Amino acid sequence: MANKLSQNVPSYAKPLVDALGDGYRYSPAEMFRYFLSAVMEVWGFAPWYPTPVEARERIINAIGCYDDLVAKEEPFKDILGVVYAEFSSKGGKQLLGQFFTPWSIAVMMANLDSEPVSKTQARKVLSDPACGSGVMLLARANQILENHSPDELCRWKFYGCDLDAICVRMTGIQLAANCAVHRVEIGEILIVQGNTLASSENKQVILHASSPRRLALAS
Repeated sequence: MANKLSQNVPSYAKPLVDALGDGYRYSPAEMFRYFLSAVMEVWGFAPWYPTPVEARERIINAIGCYDDLVAKEEPFKDILGVVYAEFSSKGGKQLLGQFFTPWSIAVMMANLDSEPVSKTQARKVLSDPACGSGVMLLARANQILENHSPDELCRWKFYGCDLDAICVRMTGIQLAANCAVHRVEIGEILIVQGNTLASSENKQVILHASSPRRLALAS
């Protein structure tokens, strides 16, 4: 099944599709949920979708595979979005109105507004109220690094919200993993699950992290 699935995804994502597609009696979609939960558990978060004992070795291998892919690809490239799109049923995606923006389109849109932050402006906020896999946030982070500097990235707050529990975890994981692997820092990351139109108390915080360098740059 894994090889059949990986035929439909970009070459850079095939290793992770293969790693998660070979889950014995667990479907690729289930393996993907186990993977997301396990990554966040490694970072100290409470288990969201606990991994069965018989699937743990494969999930550990998948985490190693993802780490290698992040290191190999350009910073902040959307990897998990294409994997999730492949694993998800078309019916499920349509029910939630989920149609993921291709990486090339996201990068093009990020470059349409590529002006640097003014030196007199301490922080700029990028908000995505329906973040999906986080591709628009990822593309902007990629554009800032490519066109400006790591210090510029520290001046930004990235905020993402989505109704889908899988999407918000994808977004948080991809932003945090790229920061760790590529040794860069985003000023602040806040990813929440819930209805964008609802009040903040009705949203669940999935990931909230701030760079220690942010205050120094703002001063």
